[in-house]
Amino acid sequence: MRVVRIGVALALAVPALAAGAHLLAAFLLSRLAVEGQPAVREGVEVFVCTNGVHTDLVLPAVTAAVDWTVDLPDGDFPGAGPQASHRSFGWGDQAFYLETRQWSDLRLSTALSALFGRGPSVMHVHALHRPAGSPDCGALVLGAGQYGALTAFVRGSFRRDGAGRVMPLPGSGYGATDLFYEAVGHYSPVETCNEWTGKALRAAGVTMGAWTPFEDGVMRWVR
Repeated sequence: MRVVRIGVALALAVPALAAGAHLLAAFLLSRLAVEGQPAVREGVEVFVCTNGVHTDLVLPAVTAAVDWTVDLPDGDFPGAGPQASHRSFGWGDQAFYLETRQWSDLRLSTALSALFGRGPSVMHVHALHRPAGSPDCGALVLGAGQYGALTAFVRGSFRRDGAGRVMPLPGSGYGATDLFYEAVGHYSPVETCNEWTGKALRAAGVTMGAWTPFEDGVMRWVR
C-alpha cells in the first residue's frame, strides 16, 4: 500500500511541478528583453490588441509595402463595410478556435488536443476599423524594414495551396466580419497564440520578452 501511495503522490506531484515550472519560466522569460531596433517617428502604425487572454496583430489593410486585400479580399468579410481599414491576425489551434466560441463550450478533449499540439492551426482574421484609443490595444510605429519583416512573418504563417493562395475555411467565422484560414504549425504550451505574436514582433525588431506564452507577457512591452 505504501508503494501505491507513493506512486499516486508522484502522479499528482509531477504535473503540478511541471505547471509550476512553466508558469515560472513564462514569468521570467517574458520579462527578459530581446532588444529590438530604436523606435522611429515615421513609418507604418500597427496595433497589438488583447481580449484578456489572446493577442492579435492589427495591421493596415493597404500600404505601399503590402496590400492585404489581395490575399484577404473584402468579399471574405461581407459585414465589414468600406470603412474597414485594417486586418487583425491571430494564430491558434483550430479545434479550440472553432469549437470553443464561448468558455462554456470548452471540452476536455479540445483542451488536451491543444495542450499536446496534435491538431492543425488556423489564422483568425478580422476586417475592422483602426483601433486607435482602445484601452485593449497598444500602438507601434515601424520603419519600412521592420514592417516588411513583420508582414513576411505573418504571411509565412498561412498555409497556401499549390498556386500560393491562402486557404480559407468557408463559413468558419464568428460573424460577417471575420474568417478563419488554414495556418502552419501546431499549438502547444510552448508555441502558444501569444508566443506567435511575440515571435512576430521580435522578427520585426520590436523589443519583446524572450518567451511570451501569455497575453500579459506581450502587452507589457507594447502599452
